[in-house]
Amino acid sequence: MTILENINKIMDIALCLIRKWWRPITCVGIAGSVMVHGVILPLMIKQSPDLTGLAALITAAAAAFAVREWGKIKGTAD
Repeated sequence: MTILENINKIMDIALCLIRKWWRPITCVGIAGSVMVHGVILPLMIKQSPDLTGLAALITAAAAAFAVREWGKIKGTAD
């Protein structure tokens, strides 16, 4: 195998991983962000969370999940 064939094979594997896993990883990241900013950080610094900022974060997360579900309904999701 030549170097270009090896690079092509690696690029095909990376593209497959990106196409199949970007949606689930994004959803886990969004949910994790809400958990970190709403629960973990306030417990660590022993203060109440900024509810205005947390409400904005949850609204943005709901919009992101809504777009994902809309894409699944329309048939654009894998």
